[in-house]
This record gives sequence, structure tokens and C-alpha cells, in this order.
Amino acid sequence: MSSDAAQIQGTPQMVQGPADDIESYRDFAPEYLEEQEQPLNAEEATILVIYFLQRMRKRIITPRRAVLNDNNVFVVDVDLKEATATVHIHAETREILEYTIQPVQKEPKPLPIPPRRIALILGAVVALVIFVMLFNFYTVFYDYIVSTVHTDYLIIGGAIILVIGIVTWWRRRG
Repeated sequence: MSSDAAQIQGTPQMVQGPADDIESYRDFAPEYLEEQEQPLNAEEATILVIYFLQRMRKRIITPRRAVLNDNNVFVVDVDLKEATATVHIHAETREILEYTIQPVQKEPKPLPIPPRRIALILGAVVALVIFVMLFNFYTVFYDYIVSTVHTDYLIIGGAIILVIGIVTWWRRRG
């Protein structure tokens, strides 16, 4: 075992530097990765990268891709909590050749309020304005409507408007 592996066994540390070999993963990797007779595949390369990044105390969200290049090097991209990691692993020696961790730049939101909430507030304001207008119309023309139109027609008309509203709502909902 190398002196780096002995340090890693004693206390967990941050790993710094361009590369690290498979010997340092013995304590962290599953047992089936210790058999090196089989060629490295994308799944094993991804597992090696995940354990490598976990040793660095990086919070992994999801692996994005693992691709074997012409130089017999796996390039594994992993999304971290607030960054993106790209790790190069040699397919034959299983050695980590290079890694980069780039922070993800967050896009600023154009509005502090989500568009759905704006639409909801706007709809509520429009409904309130229509309700106030109808109430004013009703209070102004109440005596005229009640004296000239039979009350049964008003009840039937209100029920028809209510049914049309419910049917329209039901069809748009589904």
C-alpha cells in the first residue's frame, strides 16, 4: 500500500491534485471493483468517480454521462449540488488521470414572483372588478328589473348561467 492509502485509512481528508489511483479506493469501493481482470465499463467508471468525489466531500446529485474516448479514457460527467465535475479515468489501469470541478452559474430570475402567481393574482383582480361592476349594475337597475321581469325568469336565468359556468369549468379542467 502506498503512503497516501495509509493516510486515507486513518482519517478522511480532502484530496487535492490531478490524479489518484485505484489503490486509494480499496476502503471505499465495493468488492467487485477489486477484480481487475475485466475491462473497465461505463458503470464501473461511474462508480469509481462517485467514490472519488465522495472522498472529496462533494454532494453528488446525478451522473450525467460516461463516454469512452479514442485514447482509451473514460470521461465521466457528474452533476454536483452546486457544480459540475468532469473526471478522466484510464480504462486499462483504472487510474484517475484528471478531474475538473466547475461551479454552476445560476441564472437570475427575471421576476421575483413566479408567472403562475402573477396570473392568479391578475385573475383574482379581474374577477373582483367584474363582481363589483355586476353588483353596481344590479343595485342601480334592481327596481326596474324586479318590477318588469317576473321573478321566476330571474331564478331560471341565474340557474342557467350557473350551469353554463360549471360545465365550462368542468370541460377545461379535464
